[in-house]
This record gives sequence, structure tokens and C-alpha cells, in this order.
Amino acid sequence: MKVRPATVVLMLALLCVGGGVAWMFFVRSTRVPGVDPALRSLAPAKPDANGLALERDHAAVFQRAFWRRPASEDKILQAERRDWLDASSGVQKWQWYIAVQPGAAFRDWLLKDNPFELVVVAPGTELAPLSSPPAWFPAAGELAGLSRYRNREGRYFVFHDLANNRLYATDAGGGFAGAKQ
Repeated sequence: MKVRPATVVLMLALLCVGGGVAWMFFVRSTRVPGVDPALRSLAPAKPDANGLALERDHAAVFQRAFWRRPASEDKILQAERRDWLDASSGVQKWQWYIAVQPGAAFRDWLLKDNPFELVVVAPGTELAPLSSPPAWFPAAGELAGLSRYRNREGRYFVFHDLANNRLYATDAGGGFAGAKQ
């Protein structure tokens, strides 16, 4: 029996559509309705009377700081993110600080794969003072003795304590403008 090319194409198309429908049904049936853990972990904190929202969920701060979830071998020691919100909950400016005892994979990804295009800061180079770091973040004198990295803009800093296998990092930036009508 000879099969026409048009029949083969039609059968493949039907198989693809059927597979797609089956996949969507399977994926939706394995999720709990209304709960997306990735989105819930990034929900903004409630602002205070001055519009400052403080986030201290270590995993959420890590995820927003490094654009990835922490692995089981990454120990987040401290983390804090500050968002200054306007009346419509739009972010006017943001800032975060984090202290991590990284696993080898995360440390290599951050410093060797270098997704944030960090450059080494020469020893002895004076860095701009950090804006109101939390009490647990090392003081400027301590940070001066660590390996230091920064991004091109000079706001994203990573300090690597080789002796204790710790990374301290911080970044800050402006807000997100709302759509104008």
C-alpha cells in the first residue's frame, strides 16, 4: 500500500496536536489550582507608612538578586531587600544585601561564568561607600580585605571571603516607571 505524502503530513500534525493537548492536561492536573510557588515567593512585601517594603525571605532575595534559585548546597546566611514604593505600589527605587556560603557550582557560575559581567576591583582601590547596609553586613574595613568585584555601572558589588568561603553582595537601582496614558 502506497501512502501519499499529504497523508503522512496530516497524521504527523494530528499526533503533534494530540501530544500537545495531552501534555497540557497532564501538567495542569499535577499543579495545585491557584498556587504557583515561584510567583508566591516573589510577592512584594507590605510597605510601611513611608512606602518602604522590606523583604527578608532569604530564598526570595537570593532569587531576585541572582536571577536563579539557590541550590541545596548554597547556604544563605543573611538577606534583605528594600523596595521604596509610591502610592500605586510602583517601585521608585530598590536595594538588596546578601551573605551566602556558596556551593562550588554557584560560586563558579557567579565568578567564572560571570553572567553579570563583573570585573575584579584592584586591591587598594577605594570603593564608594555603601548606602545604609544592614548591621550584619561587613563594615568597609572588613570588605577592603576581601576579593572584590563590581559590574560596569559600579553598583553591583560582590565581595569574596576566600578564607571562610563566603560571598557578600549588594546592588541598588531606580524604580520601574508605570505606563503613561
